[in-house]
Amino acid sequence: MLIADYTVLSKQHSSKIELVNYQYSGNTHNVIAGIGLVNMLWYELESGQVVPIDYRIYDKDTDGKTKNTHFCEMLSIAKQRGIVPEAVVMDAWYSSLKLVRYIVDTLIEI
Repeated sequence: MLIADYTVLSKQHSSKIELVNYQYSGNTHNVIAGIGLVNMLWYELESGQVVPIDYRIYDKDTDGKTKNTHFCEMLSIAKQRGIVPEAVVMDAWYSSLKLVRYIVDTLIEI
């Protein structure tokens, strides 16, 4: 199973770091200074083992990419690497019809 996740690495005391932006953190349920990280993890259903397979720093002001764009790129790379998931799970903020169609279209070819 592939898991897509977005995490904010708290940098509340480091406002001068280049990638630090104010963004909502689900851990604190508040807006904090931090670095956004889009992660893709492989979860082995039988063993319960979790392996990070890709990650991206989220900084739309620098590269113009949305979280969903990063997700699509990481899913395509996972496919190129031969990773064949039984399922793809993600937070609700990823859920758009366009993204669900992309997942189906990408994985149907496997």
